[in-house]
Amino acid sequence: MSNFDNNCYLIALTSGTGGTSEAGDLNSIYSKIFYNINSGSPGVAPPAIPPYEIIILGEFPNSRYFSIGLYDNHSAVTQNITDVNVVPLTSNDINPYEPGVPFVSGQRYGAVVNLGGTPGNIQTGCMMNGYNFESNSMDGTQRHPYINWNFDPTFIQEGHGNLAHEVDTPTHTNPNQAGVIIIRSYLDLTAASQATTPHVIIRDVASGCAYPSAYVNSLANVVTNSSDTGNVWLNQQQVQEHNVFANWQSGECWGIVPPPYNLIQWERQDEYTPGANPDAAYLIANVPAGLPQTLASMGEVMLIQFQVPTTPPTPCVYGCSRSGNEQMRYMSISFQITGGGTLASLPDSCPQNPLAPCTPLIQDAFGNVSLVVGTGVPQPSWVTPANGYTWLDLSLLPNYTELNEIAIRHILPSSWFDCSTQMVPYKVFEATTNGAKNGVTGLMGLYSPWITEPVVGSAPSSGLPATATPIACPPGKLSCTACDVYPSGLPAIISPTNQQCSVGPSNTVMVTKVVTQCADLPGGGGCEYVVVQPSPPLNIIGQGFGYLPLGLPYTGNSNFLEINDATQVWIAGLTGSPCNVSIGEWSDGQISLIANVNQNGLCPMAVGDKLTVTVTNPQTLTSATLGPITVAASSGAGTRKPKP
Repeated sequence: MSNFDNNCYLIALTSGTGGTSEAGDLNSIYSKIFYNINSGSPGVAPPAIPPYEIIILGEFPNSRYFSIGLYDNHSAVTQNITDVNVVPLTSNDINPYEPGVPFVSGQRYGAVVNLGGTPGNIQTGCMMNGYNFESNSMDGTQRHPYINWNFDPTFIQEGHGNLAHEVDTPTHTNPNQAGVIIIRSYLDLTAASQATTPHVIIRDVASGCAYPSAYVNSLANVVTNSSDTGNVWLNQQQVQEHNVFANWQSGECWGIVPPPYNLIQWERQDEYTPGANPDAAYLIANVPAGLPQTLASMGEVMLIQFQVPTTPPTPCVYGCSRSGNEQMRYMSISFQITGGGTLASLPDSCPQNPLAPCTPLIQDAFGNVSLVVGTGVPQPSWVTPANGYTWLDLSLLPNYTELNEIAIRHILPSSWFDCSTQMVPYKVFEATTNGAKNGVTGLMGLYSPWITEPVVGSAPSSGLPATATPIACPPGKLSCTACDVYPSGLPAIISPTNQQCSVGPSNTVMVTKVVTQCADLPGGGGCEYVVVQPSPPLNIIGQGFGYLPLGLPYTGNSNFLEINDATQVWIAGLTGSPCNVSIGEWSDGQISLIANVNQNGLCPMAVGDKLTVTVTNPQTLTSATLGPITVAASSGAGTRKPKP
């Protein structure tokens, strides 16, 4: 590798905060590069799957969180390596994200993105023995396994879907053709240099030798850091169709946190967002149009109060480290405008001497925050950190009158912390009460913000006291400090004709179909059977599944799902099973997952095996089983459009 880690071969990634149009966190650095396999370029004949691989090189940043994400040509994530799982480049390098390990500069990492091709005889001088690239290996030909509207016949029948969702086949005859690499780093204290800034090398698979960057750039069809070129490589029809499907899916709610405690309700974001971070989940409050002007004219501010989960003291320069016992890795609140621009982002805390301006959330000893947001009202003299307040004046920022949403970002909650945004189902409101219960709470408890609009003046008033009063239960309520559990019934669907939240009855648990997500059939629906393949992506269709109380996405076992191969005598997904599952979606009518079976000899699957699948509703604890399901051979059929 030392022969190629120099300016002759290095290709830079673009870097930015994503705050212009990607709703990014302004306390982060997003490094990005597009890759192409066989999408072609304007005026360039599309190559066959090339004998290239992408080598990613960099140094572990001194930051709170870091990851390497791979996205396909739908701009949906296919693989992600979280910082603590990144294997250092050599045995002499260390990973500073492991619990108890303080940051030391100069620690290197490497990763590889395979684009196809067959390895050959590696030439002398091109060998990379002793370097741990393959330990951080990702496959650029893979497609994302979830968010498949082919399994939602209503979407297609109502004429909303113009195209079938493009998926791969079990024999991998319809591989991904292009995509994006995104490297994220939050609260980064690393000074930029050639060594510390992520970069890539393009390597020939057969010989192992790297291509000079000038040659790669002249091809104009392997990698690019130009979004104008890279976006042409992506399948923009499928990206648009994903957005159509996300917008078509209805929001749902069990209840609200009623006024005067909260004036704007919080909802988890759509499952699909181009380039979304799989380690993060977002809670969105949609701001009424014209609110900044209205607040200023009324002499009011937004008071946003909530609890901040405990987070590590990193990054630092004095030997601190994360313990691993924190509730969450990172949390922030962002104020966004139409078109994906970000006005401001406030993190849970800021490092000493940050490289970029950083406004922290002022917390009391219990993590309580009282954030006062002004849109033209002068800062009250008593609204200071000493009095427990965080002050943010949006009117100092361009385009602040276009404020249309506020976002809470939670990254990597601990498995035992059950009050994170990840616990809220996609497109479902966080609140679980309607003011009728003896409590005002939701699935995140007081970790979900309450927004009020107090009047401010020249002296402290009852609306905005001299000293910040922590968020607490209203008088007469028994408890709202604990995070609520899922109600036993379904949330109401919010539509133009129904704006009322409620807890509906539960559906009877029923599993009607278990199929592999593979080649699409006319009319959508994917395969009508389970196809043998390593780590099969499965869709469980039915009703009455309830909601998974373990957070999404989720990898592991639970008491709520069991895949049983009676022929090979193994169980996956159930607590204590030798093989687990990775669940991307769990709604009342559909579960999408990857069964981590039939690989490396563990939990083997073969044609003719008899499977049974059992789903248990986590709220009602009632179950249903479908089987036996006969495992079919792979047909390798391609993708087809649904019937009109």
